[in-house]
Amino acid sequence: MTITTPKSAEYIMQEVAAIQYLYGLKREIRYAMTRTKEDATESVAEHVYGMHICALYFLPLENPGGDWDRTLISDMITVHDIDEIETGDVLGYTKTDAIRAAEADAMRIVMNKSPEHMRPRMSEAIDAYDVQETPEARFVKAIDKFEPLIQTYKEAGKQIFQRNKTTVENAISIKEPYLRDFPVMYEFYKTIHNKMVAECFFYVD
Repeated sequence: MTITTPKSAEYIMQEVAAIQYLYGLKREIRYAMTRTKEDATESVAEHVYGMHICALYFLPLENPGGDWDRTLISDMITVHDIDEIETGDVLGYTKTDAIRAAEADAMRIVMNKSPEHMRPRMSEAIDAYDVQETPEARFVKAIDKFEPLIQTYKEAGKQIFQRNKTTVENAISIKEPYLRDFPVMYEFYKTIHNKMVAECFFYVD
């Protein structure tokens, strides 16, 4: 585990703003088309891009020795949600055993429809991510849980939380278990989460 010097909330939020600037690419629509500022939607592919940005930021901080497999990390990020081609996105705190079984079935469908020469590496990355036995896999899982904080810490994110009735307890349940082992990311998470609580992002029943 990396030992780090705690950062001030002000420093962390400055870094969050810098990462959010890089998220601007999510809003740039190709082929001379546009997306309105009022449109708060995000594709799964845009989430994957955000994960790659967050991994670039946090990897040298969480693994300063540089001995983790960066290529495997990148591959896991790219394919970890690829089953959602078939299932669509489901809020993490609403998932049931039946939904998880459907996701596993969908992953097999996606694999069978993918180019044959890609399948071995895709399977390797997906299996590593699912088993969660390596630091790389746990890092990617933590990034998956952290990335939406950068995406949703804005007014549109507050509206999404309210529409989906996302409570503080919902957010904690799907993030903290995966983030605690990564001290830098966890410190960022706690800072952003506490600001979201103070600024009334979460739904109150």
